[in-house]
Amino acid sequence: MTALTRENLIDDMGGRFVSRLRSHRTSLITSKGRGGDEITVQSSTATLDAKFDIGVLDRLHDPCFVAISRPVSGQEGFLIYEVVGVKATHLQELGIDTSMPKVLREEFLRTIEKGWADAKENWIDIMTVPTGYLAKITDGIVEFTRTKLTPLTGTQAHLLSLDATKEFVCVEDGSEIGALLGYGIPFTVTIPYMIRYHTGVFGFTGVGKSNLVSFLIRKALDLAKDLKVVIFDISGEYVVNLLDEMAEGSIVTTEQEILEAPNALIESQIVPETLEESVGGAGPIEKALITLHKRNAVRKMDLSTTRTADLTLDLLVSFLSKVVESGKSGSTAASVAMMKIGNLVKQHGLDEDTPLREMTSDAAVCSELINILQEFRSSVHQMSGEAKEAEGLLNFLQNPPALVEDRHPKSGSSLGPEDLAEEVLTREMPRVTVVYSPDPVDARECVARYIQRLLDMKKKGYSKVNVLTVLDEAQEFIPDKTRREDNTESASVAVESLLRQGRKYRAGCWLSTQRVAHLNVNALQQLHSYFASTLPRVYDRMVVADAYSLGYEVLDRLSELEVGEWLFVSYKASKLRNVPVFIKAENNEDWLIRCLKNHERQ
Repeated sequence: MTALTRENLIDDMGGRFVSRLRSHRTSLITSKGRGGDEITVQSSTATLDAKFDIGVLDRLHDPCFVAISRPVSGQEGFLIYEVVGVKATHLQELGIDTSMPKVLREEFLRTIEKGWADAKENWIDIMTVPTGYLAKITDGIVEFTRTKLTPLTGTQAHLLSLDATKEFVCVEDGSEIGALLGYGIPFTVTIPYMIRYHTGVFGFTGVGKSNLVSFLIRKALDLAKDLKVVIFDISGEYVVNLLDEMAEGSIVTTEQEILEAPNALIESQIVPETLEESVGGAGPIEKALITLHKRNAVRKMDLSTTRTADLTLDLLVSFLSKVVESGKSGSTAASVAMMKIGNLVKQHGLDEDTPLREMTSDAAVCSELINILQEFRSSVHQMSGEAKEAEGLLNFLQNPPALVEDRHPKSGSSLGPEDLAEEVLTREMPRVTVVYSPDPVDARECVARYIQRLLDMKKKGYSKVNVLTVLDEAQEFIPDKTRREDNTESASVAVESLLRQGRKYRAGCWLSTQRVAHLNVNALQQLHSYFASTLPRVYDRMVVADAYSLGYEVLDRLSELEVGEWLFVSYKASKLRNVPVFIKAENNEDWLIRCLKNHERQ
C-alpha cells in the first residue's frame, strides 16, 4: 500500500467544508438497570462550528471522521475525531421563544427559511468524539499513533479523506466483511484475530444477528482451512443459515424425534421469510434438509452419559501425598514412592500435567511407574482403600484407553458432550457441527461439559486443531445471575474459562445476544471484537460503553442503523485499536440463495 501523504489526508469538499473547534468537554453519564444496578461512563465530546452548506450538511449525516489541527513538538498533526451528531443552526432561531405571539413566530420562521441560502447567518453544529489517535506528519508522510492529547479551541478542522479513512481503519490484505457506511469502500479485518481473541454480536430481535454470525462463519471457514466450528443453537436458526456448509456437516440434538423423522427436523428450524421468497417457497429448503437427514448427519446428544477426566501425574502424586499426611499404615511407602516418582520426573522431563496414558507410550517410563505402584500396593492392606486406588491406577497403566486420535466417530451414533469435544478435535469430524437443544437447561449442561473437556484436552496438547465455539442466545449461558439447579452456574463458569484461556490453545468463542445487560460482565470483557446494532434499552448501551471504554454518543447512533448495518469495534482484528466504524455487512442469504438454486438444478 502506498504511504499516505499530507496532501491525501483531508478532503474539504472543494473548499466547501470550513470548520473550527468551538468547544471540548468531558462529562459523566449514569444509568440504572434492573435491581438498581448503576453504571457511570465518562464521555468526551468536541463540538465543531462549520460554515453552512447544504451539501456539507448532507455528507455529515453519514458516518465520517474529522481531523482537528493539533501541532505536536513543532510538527504538524491532526487529532482524529468521529462525527456522531449534526445540526444546522440559524442565528435568528436563537431568538425564538414559545412565549412570542404566533404571528411573530411565523414571521421569524419565514425569515429563517429564506435565510438558509445566506451563510452569514447560519452554521452547522458538529458533535464529535475522540478516537484516541493522532495523524502525525513527518517529512510529508502521515502516521497514525495513539494519543491522549486534547484539541485547542479555535483550531481548524477538516474532513478525513476517503484514502485516509481507508488507511486509518482497513487492514491491508485483510478479509472483506462489508462496506464502510458513508464511504462505500470495502471494510477489511483480520479474521483469525476475531477467532482467537473472541467476538460478540449484540443487537435487538430482528436486526440480523444470526445472519451476520453465519456469514462470518463462512468467511472464517474459507480463510482458516484447519478450523472446526461448533454452534450451540437454542432457537434453531443455523442449520438453515448454513445449509450449504451443512452438506458435509453434522447436527447433534437432544430431541429424539428429530433423529427419527426428517419432518421433525424441518419443523424445528426457522426459515427466514426473505430467503423463502427468494428461492420460490419452502420446497428447496425442505428438500435440502431431507437430504441432510438421509445422509445420517443427525446424531443424538445423550446427556445421561458421564465421563471422568484424564488421570494425570499430579493426581497420582496427590493421592500418595494424602496417604503420607494421614499417617496411616503405608505412609512411609507412599513417601518413598513420591521420591521415586520425583526422580522419574526429573530424569524424563515430565511435569505434573502429563497424562498417565501418554506415559504408556514410553515402555521404560511406564514399566518404572508400574513397579513403583506395585511396591506401594504390596506395603498396604490388600482390602484398604489405598490398595484399591493403587490397583485402579495399575489397571489404567497396564490397559490404557485409546487416544482421541485413534477414535473414529460412527455416523448416526449417539454421543455425550465430552465425546463431542473429543471428536471435534479429530481431523475426521466435519468442519461444522450444529448442536440443537431447545431446552436451555439441557443446552447449558451440554455447553459446560463440552467446554470442560475441550479445554482439558487442549491444555494437555492432544490436538492442535483450531476450534471455534459459537453460542447463540448467549444470555442463556453466561447470565449475570446464576443458579446451580438450572445449570447457569456451571455453564457460566465454563464459558468464562474458555474466554479467558482459549486464546492460548487455539480455542475461540463467539457470542450472540440481544440482552447485553444480562451477561456475565467478566465474560463480556474478554471479547476483543464486537458488532453492535439496534439496542433500544439505554442500559444495554451503557454496559457496552463501560465494558469497552467507548463514548456513549457513538452507541447512541445505533438507533439510526438499518437491518444489516453494524457498529464494529475491535482491539485486535481492526487496523487500529478500539476505533468505532459503521459498516453494511454482506448478506448471508445471498450465499444461501445461490447454493439452493444450484441444488435445485442438480
